[in-house]
Amino acid sequence: MLNELKKKYKKAPVTMGLITLCIVVYIISFFLFGEEMKVYEGILFGGYNPVYVYLKHEYYRLITANFIHFGLLHLAVNCYSLYGIGMFIEASLKPKKYAIVLFVSALATTGLPYLLFLFNGFEANTVSGGISGVIFGLIGALGALALKYRNIFMDIFKQLAPNVILMLVISFVVPTISMSGHVSGLIGGFVATYVILHMRPKYKKNHYSDLVN
Repeated sequence: MLNELKKKYKKAPVTMGLITLCIVVYIISFFLFGEEMKVYEGILFGGYNPVYVYLKHEYYRLITANFIHFGLLHLAVNCYSLYGIGMFIEASLKPKKYAIVLFVSALATTGLPYLLFLFNGFEANTVSGGISGVIFGLIGALGALALKYRNIFMDIFKQLAPNVILMLVISFVVPTISMSGHVSGLIGGFVATYVILHMRPKYKKNHYSDLVN
């Protein structure tokens, strides 16, 4: 089992590292607050709330919120989904470009809702957290890949559809998950990947064909 885990880390170091980070952060929260965090505990632990960002200038919340989870189910579903799509997108974009997409998706997940808050007070009472916005960013990345390499990635998108459906269901079931964050992450991942693909026209179709063979 340890050897298998090492192989997965070697194959997708960024994805596996991100999953590990989420698990470690959850373990810390477990010892501090128990199996499930309450809303106020989520704020103490770095969750996103636009009022705290604005009034206290706690801009770190725009990033830290992506790595906290409010319960074991929340963590398990997100890690499963991240593993499912992250391994493939990392292989498609390669680690450095993939890391950029992850960062943009994470920042967009909280950053775009925060801009809406500055404009009209959007979701002022919301406390949110979780890596699911980044996962939707990877779905957006897959959409950008499918747009450029339609014959290759459209079938893959259909195969990953169950992950998308699962995340949408969780969005409605768990009140501490922000639907606006999911949409924002999706936009961020799509835009980042679209820009990367068009900045690097040397990407060859053969590289992507090898991924599905």
